[in-house]
Amino acid sequence: MVGDSVDDMTAGFRAGAATVLLVNDVNTQLRSHEYTDLCIGRLDDLIGILEEGFVGVVEKEKEKELDIF
Repeated sequence: MVGDSVDDMTAGFRAGAATVLLVNDVNTQLRSHEYTDLCIGRLDDLIGILEEGFVGVVEKEKEKELDIF
């Protein structure tokens, strides 16, 4: 989920999606929000990140659960 508000980050988190904050002058405080997985300044910054593979917080938690067994 890519967005620029706390509502966007919350919606993505609750949907089980990785969340990407498109940072601007108004939302910089959301960089450290618990539901924000990644911060970018421009949408095209996301291309390389997605090509390399990106795992959000939700996916990391799922991986930890699988490692237990």
